[in-house]
Amino acid sequence: MDLKYDVYTITNAEGSGEERKYVRLKQHEAMTASELEATIQQRCTLTKGDVAAVFTELHDIVVSEFSMGRRVYVPQLGYFSLAVNLEMPEDKPDKKVTGKELRLRGINFRPVGGLLREIEKRVHFVRSEYTGRSNIYTEEKLWTVLQDFFQENRYLTISLMRMKFGLSRHMAQKWIDHFIAKGLLVKDGTPRSPIYFLNDKTE
Repeated sequence: MDLKYDVYTITNAEGSGEERKYVRLKQHEAMTASELEATIQQRCTLTKGDVAAVFTELHDIVVSEFSMGRRVYVPQLGYFSLAVNLEMPEDKPDKKVTGKELRLRGINFRPVGGLLREIEKRVHFVRSEYTGRSNIYTEEKLWTVLQDFFQENRYLTISLMRMKFGLSRHMAQKWIDHFIAKGLLVKDGTPRSPIYFLNDKTE
């Protein structure tokens, strides 16, 4: 299965003065509880009710085990354990550490041996068509390239804005709304599939 990713470049990463590249996977939404229950029901003899009951009991066991300071092992997946932070008061950074200064930070997960290798055999990494990080434009620069775009295209969409100009969905929508507010673009189409035109009434 293809896993899409974005590449980001950060200048002066870690104080080295050099550029460093980072990769972020474009992950899909997680399965809902109902979808997971239905999928398991299709793959074995358990019903959705059976699966839901197992999940409820697993939740209660995890809470109980963590409360007793134990790790939780889920067969064929791995080990779950609590992660904590130490938060010392700023006015007393050298005070004696007590349980009051500890805060739960999250839950760590360590997969069983072979799980990552099994997944790795099934995936293929593909560069995403759209970047999640926006190119930086001034208003004047972006409007200039948009005018060039409309010389060859009758209308604009959010997808085209992202693809042609390297913008995130948020920034593409933000810029379009900005140019609409200035009277340079007009909106048409449907609420689900809006399209944008150059405002012919502008001078």
